[in-house]
Amino acid sequence: MSKTVADRSPAVNAMLDAAEKGRALMGGTRQMQAEGTKYLPKNEAESEPAYKNRKALSWLFNGYKETVKDVTGRVFDVPVEIKDAPPDLDEWSKNIDLQGNDLSRFCRKVFKDAVAGSGIGYIMVDAPQAAGDETIAQVKAENLRPYLIHLRLEDVLGWQTAIVNNVTVLDQIRIFETVSFKDPDDEFKSTELDQVRVIDRVAAGENALGHTRTRLFRHPDGSKDDWIQWGEDIVGELPEITIIPFYAERTGFFTGEPLLADLADVNVAHWQSQSDQRNIMHAIRTPMLFGAGLKSDEDIVVSSAIATVTEDTNADLKWVEHTGKAAETGVNDLVRLERQMEVHGLKMLAPRPGAQSATGEAIDALKETSTLSMTADELKDAMEVAVGWMGDFADQDFSGAQVDINKDFGVDVMDAQELLAMLSAVNTGNMSRETFIEECARRGVIRAEIKAKDEIDRIEAEGGGLMDDEDTLGGGG
Repeated sequence: MSKTVADRSPAVNAMLDAAEKGRALMGGTRQMQAEGTKYLPKNEAESEPAYKNRKALSWLFNGYKETVKDVTGRVFDVPVEIKDAPPDLDEWSKNIDLQGNDLSRFCRKVFKDAVAGSGIGYIMVDAPQAAGDETIAQVKAENLRPYLIHLRLEDVLGWQTAIVNNVTVLDQIRIFETVSFKDPDDEFKSTELDQVRVIDRVAAGENALGHTRTRLFRHPDGSKDDWIQWGEDIVGELPEITIIPFYAERTGFFTGEPLLADLADVNVAHWQSQSDQRNIMHAIRTPMLFGAGLKSDEDIVVSSAIATVTEDTNADLKWVEHTGKAAETGVNDLVRLERQMEVHGLKMLAPRPGAQSATGEAIDALKETSTLSMTADELKDAMEVAVGWMGDFADQDFSGAQVDINKDFGVDVMDAQELLAMLSAVNTGNMSRETFIEECARRGVIRAEIKAKDEIDRIEAEGGGLMDDEDTLGGGG
């Protein structure tokens, strides 16, 4: 029995705290309103009804969410592919997580979640427990094959490490899960239970190979504080815990920080300034009736069909309106903050200092060094480790498989002069057809999904040779 197995570690709590602002912004206006005074402070002497009205009038200009969508869209504008994928892996990638997500959709989800929140996500490789006597046909029929699981930071409770051969490795991890069951008494209801999954690395002994051990913990009946192990230990097939972190912004082993923290700060400032602006605009649009020299007990009825009269010749009755200067200042502040948000978003695409080529004039298109490109590279590296583990679970060698994730952002479309120059290079033997076709796909001349090798096969099947000037210009014999 344990009382602490579900406790989050200080490292996880610190990352969750840092991610809160981004998570709230991703929830939009409704979530920011629900956060209340956390991101929209209540003014001194402001009544609760007045604050609620001000909050209800506030809406979020969501530069943060739009930036997340934009950078994610740039990376996944081209589908993720696995080059040199073995047949099984090629088939598995169509439903990589057994939840209906193909490889691209799974990668997009992992990428977006980490960029939008904590700056880190985790990819877990698992496989169903088999009895051991299934035939190959049964294994395929029952889909007993490895699959990927996306673990958000919110799913992870904590971990422990060990030093093996002078390298830090994951020695234990605790994962919070919710298990759903059909209600035996009502076919239209389901019951949900909290569960903690603990995975340990068991080192190789003198007479035993290394493996992993998985234990499941649930609340005993009637308790919400204690946890007891449910079921027997599950012995894993591999000697290591098959969970790999994806670092959008790494701070240490298994830890990260929000990639867009500065943008989140500016967006929250815009939320607060916009709230003030909406409030003052409400005041400007509601002029105040001011009366001087009138008796306090005189009734005043404001209507286009009724006149207000008094015997005091010095009395005065008029509408007092705001000059609007404060509103103009507020507009300027909002515009300034929106420009700052745009700048912070563009920083993702800018090359990092010192990242220029040897000549200092260009960035190698295949080795881009912008923050966004480096983040895409981090996902590629994590996915290749995960794919390798899938092969280990299936007792196959997937080491030659390469995950191809797009890094060409905002590339200009090739103009006619460049196209003709590249055609000349191909015809004179100074550029391969494969490179030419890949560059055309990269620069938007042909569809991005066209594969160079397939296109070359089609050209050869058609007996295509060099293209002369008449062909290029559309002439005929």
